[in-house]
Amino acid sequence: MEIQAQEAAQNDTQILYEASMRGCVATLNTLIQNDPLILHKISLTPFTETPLHISALLGHVEFTKAIVSQNPQLVTELDSFKRSPLHLAAAEGHREIVKELLITNKEVSMVADQEGRIPLHLAAMRGRVEVIQELISAKPESILVQLHGETALHLCVKHNHLDALKVLVASIDDEEFLNSKNLEGNSILQVSVILQQYETTSYLLSVPKIRVDLNSLIKNGFPAFDGSCRNGTSQSNLQKNPIKETTTKVKTIQAPQKFKSIITSFVKWRRLSKDKSDRYEKTRGNLMVVAILMATMSFQIATNPPGGNWQADTIGLKNETCPEGATCQAGTSFYANIRMLEFNTLTIVSTISFSASLGIILWLISGVPLRNRVSEGILRVGMWVTVLCIAAAYYLSMSLVVPHDGTFNGISKHFLPAWVYFLMCIIFIHVIRSCWWVLKKLIFVAKWCCFKKKKQPDQPVVSV
Repeated sequence: MEIQAQEAAQNDTQILYEASMRGCVATLNTLIQNDPLILHKISLTPFTETPLHISALLGHVEFTKAIVSQNPQLVTELDSFKRSPLHLAAAEGHREIVKELLITNKEVSMVADQEGRIPLHLAAMRGRVEVIQELISAKPESILVQLHGETALHLCVKHNHLDALKVLVASIDDEEFLNSKNLEGNSILQVSVILQQYETTSYLLSVPKIRVDLNSLIKNGFPAFDGSCRNGTSQSNLQKNPIKETTTKVKTIQAPQKFKSIITSFVKWRRLSKDKSDRYEKTRGNLMVVAILMATMSFQIATNPPGGNWQADTIGLKNETCPEGATCQAGTSFYANIRMLEFNTLTIVSTISFSASLGIILWLISGVPLRNRVSEGILRVGMWVTVLCIAAAYYLSMSLVVPHDGTFNGISKHFLPAWVYFLMCIIFIHVIRSCWWVLKKLIFVAKWCCFKKKKQPDQPVVSV
């Protein structure tokens, strides 16, 4: 009887494995009805894989769900190579099965096989984009796990899976990790250069967080650029490196011209951007100094007005400078009650100049980019207002403290017309520039219309 029971159990086990290969859920349900513990007795069989391994490998979604619902512990079972069912499903790209296994147990995504590979590594090596998305969503920290010094990013580049690389790069915010290097000291950008992957290199150069070592890529170079092993890379190390092994046959051949051109273009663009950035920062600093100087001048005019202040309260009499019947308070300006028109005008222009200067300072320290046309226009208008008000404040201060004799009349005669002519000259230049800009636009539109008209085929003549 015992021998018959063992033979029946072996037959049921064999039928179970055959059902897992076909994905037959009906057979699985029948076996469970006959023996509810059949899935728990799998560990007693000599098979190296569980039925869940086979089902996950072959992509039988419904069969996988049925097994997991009956015995969730099978999700964590490992085969003889220490691979879980998730390893096999990830390598084959079965997204629904991966999703079901992760719902049951997320921690299995961090289990490494005997070669140190977690499911994310296998998905990256095979370019399984959808599986990568599921794995990252369930366990984001799995991205940080390295395989012999290589990240999942390196594996995507090494096996030339650009779409998978884009998914990983988009999910990583850590700039240091994006630029991490493998055991040979190469970042993902440098690996793509070594393997002469044109599209991958183009994409990585467009990612702002990817650092570019121009000296390493061009001057000191890699085998893909100058045909020699530099930076202390020996022939023995080259043979040990799986990535460089693929390039040993072509290490003495120059890289394609298009590969060199993209690096050269990027270098020029990076240097031009750096020059523009430095120029804008210098402009920001210069404008800040000028604005502070203007604000200081305006503040001095307001706190130390021309002619000084009354030192004590004074009641105006016929023989005093204070207006008759008025009380000139201590600390107020001497000319506030005597020459009210000039003083009030001086106060107004000084206040405008001070306010405009503070506005420019606030705009500059707020971090608004200067290369923006709106920002440039606001700063230009603000500086115009500040300079004009400072000039007006100077003229009014001179009118209050300088005697109105031949000297002041000579200054007035030349000061005001000079500023008027200067402003007219500036306005004229801007008008010419605006007209020239409009003219270029009109010429462009006219050329475009002529081009479109020439491209249209002649209409056939229909005779009646």
